[in-house]
Amino acid sequence: MTFDGVMGLLDLDKIIIKRTIVGIRCTLCGGNLIASDRKCHIARLAKIFSLGRLKPECYECETCKKRYTLL
Repeated sequence: MTFDGVMGLLDLDKIIIKRTIVGIRCTLCGGNLIASDRKCHIARLAKIFSLGRLKPECYECETCKKRYTLL
């Protein structure tokens, strides 16, 4: 009797992990907010006017794609 080990293959390039904000929902559709890669214009202006003291974050709704800026 032989026991051969069977190992599954996992393609790490296909796995997408997105950071969601727990407790904050989209006001338009109620979807989850996901951290956005692109910076909003308002976030850039807030960082410039606050001389770097504020760290605004840009988020986007999963379902309706509406963009939010959290200061």
